[in-house]
Amino acid sequence: MKDNKKLKIYISLFVVVLIIIGVSYAYFMLRKEQTNDNVIGTRTCLNTTLNEQTSRILLEDAIPISDNDGLNQTPFTFSVTNNCDSYVKLTITIENENRESTSTSLLNDNLIKINLSPKGTTTGTSKLLGILTLTDIEAERKGYIISETGLKGGETKEYDLRTWMDSNTTLDEGLGKSWEGKIVIIVDAEETPQALDLAILGKNNSNVTTPLTTPGLEISDYVLDDASTTTVSVDETYQNYYWTYGTDWKASGSDCILANSNVTSDIYANSYSSLINKYLSSWSPSSVSSETATVKPGSNTYGCVYYITNATKDSFSYKSLCSVKNQTEAVIASTEDDYGTSYYFRGAVKNNFIEYANMCWRIVRITGDGSIKLTLYNYNGLTDNNFTPASSTPCNVTGGDLAFARYEGDTIESKFNSTTDNAFAGLMYGNVGCSDKTSLTQNACTSNGGTWTNSSSYAEAHANINKSIILQNLEKWYDNVLSKQSNFNENQLADTIWCNDKSVVTDTAFNPDNMTNLTNLGYGRNQIYFGAVKRMLTKAGTPNGSGPSLICSNDNNGGKLSKFTVSDTTNGNGALDKKIGLLTADELAYAGTYASIKRSSGYYLNENSNGNHWFTATPYGYNRGVYNFGVLKGTRIFGEPTLSSNNREYGIRPAISLVSSTTITGKGTATNPYKVVE
Repeated sequence: MKDNKKLKIYISLFVVVLIIIGVSYAYFMLRKEQTNDNVIGTRTCLNTTLNEQTSRILLEDAIPISDNDGLNQTPFTFSVTNNCDSYVKLTITIENENRESTSTSLLNDNLIKINLSPKGTTTGTSKLLGILTLTDIEAERKGYIISETGLKGGETKEYDLRTWMDSNTTLDEGLGKSWEGKIVIIVDAEETPQALDLAILGKNNSNVTTPLTTPGLEISDYVLDDASTTTVSVDETYQNYYWTYGTDWKASGSDCILANSNVTSDIYANSYSSLINKYLSSWSPSSVSSETATVKPGSNTYGCVYYITNATKDSFSYKSLCSVKNQTEAVIASTEDDYGTSYYFRGAVKNNFIEYANMCWRIVRITGDGSIKLTLYNYNGLTDNNFTPASSTPCNVTGGDLAFARYEGDTIESKFNSTTDNAFAGLMYGNVGCSDKTSLTQNACTSNGGTWTNSSSYAEAHANINKSIILQNLEKWYDNVLSKQSNFNENQLADTIWCNDKSVVTDTAFNPDNMTNLTNLGYGRNQIYFGAVKRMLTKAGTPNGSGPSLICSNDNNGGKLSKFTVSDTTNGNGALDKKIGLLTADELAYAGTYASIKRSSGYYLNENSNGNHWFTATPYGYNRGVYNFGVLKGTRIFGEPTLSSNNREYGIRPAISLVSSTTITGKGTATNPYKVVE
């Protein structure tokens, strides 16, 4: 009987709680009325009209609801028509005139969820209003950008706008509060959009050329004007040493040397004024000869020469030029990939800048199916706790580590994964490692009460079941930063193959690192090389094997374990949740780098990334741990893929692909970049 009484009391309390919650939520009033006329904010004299097809935006007696329920609501519908013959750009915004009010009776913009989609659809991305980018409307008025698009002459676009209270809204945040806003559309004159691939390739592929250097074997040269300047002091001792310098230089195998007929030697005190616009074979005063030198070319082991920009009695300034060719390379060339013919940028190119999602990116290549692969160039101040762009011209901003994803606050570095099994070379891996899925070593796993399992077969090791640490952090950045940008549209992203080459070199005679127990097994703790090593190297630190390839290898079971896609199971494995990935070592080789620790180069991917190491998606091998090709900072290994322990924390440089139908304005330069048009 006592137990029955307790049960009745618990049931009664539960019913009371339900009644209180029901009554409380009934007081939520999310009032969104179109009380004022819609406004066309014209920054030029244009003739464009906005027509409402419903009288107002209104939700009464609303409660916090899920995104799915929000999308099932009756939308506020409107259309925009361009009455002119010329193309115009539209910025569709929502203005809340009470945005800066401190009244406790108003609902915060961060609690309002919005979805803007073409009429009759719900294909747009649902976003929290309060984190979207604000733009000036007129005078001191500002509106949240919910879409940027354009209209051809005479064109009309129709939209459905749905707004609802976010499901995470609490009673204190929403009880008895209201919110209202209105649609404001800004119209600007703009050049007519064109297809992105046509803009890159030019008419009849006229921009496509043959590389001046061999991808994977030779690096592209700096553009002299883009090389950084360094100043070195010359004390009294070295002023009396003999310095060898020349008016030109050339390649000699893997070294850069001064040209024979134009080389001179003299002590620094006599020659410093003559050094300007000349080349040295070494930048270090301690490397010159203290004796009268025989005039000779003077090769060096780092494959570099040093161009003197200024010289005084006690110091000089120089720019490093490191290449195997006496030429400047900035081209778009072609090779085959998984889809057909791919067109890639190589060298110190300056016409592959593109703005997308409030950030600046560099175009790496057009894939064989026409999609356009990009990698981040400037994150533009956007992190998971700050969505205000730092610059309105992000492609014209340079810095040490701007090209990395801030996936958690300002955090840019991440482990790739554990190192203790071949499985962990993958973006995803099988049911191996610790049972708690978090401990990265066997000792940590045991200490945390978990069970450690090593893989016992290739299929078990490389099954795409669990996400690597770096993939989890990439997805976190996608969710927390990229997808929340006002001009981001998931439908504009292509489901491109992201290659994570898990194929294993079966030829055990190939052993560039002289492993002592090399096998052709790709599981457990067996010493192996993954397929990219044989393409990139003939021995450790020396290019090149068979040469890089943009065709992603099948795995050793003949399947698509290495070819990561989201839903495309014809070309890929369909294992990803997000359309995002990392570049490969092969793509870096085509871009202009060199698989060696002795070279630095002027290829465009160095820019905004030289402050940190960063990971590629390409495994290297297993030798007392898993290694991946990485891009390392420093003067000797600046911006080049070399093997890196994937248990270290390196930068994440995200890459995405835009669909082949992407249209843009702009010219692709830093000052006038391509801009994506919806």
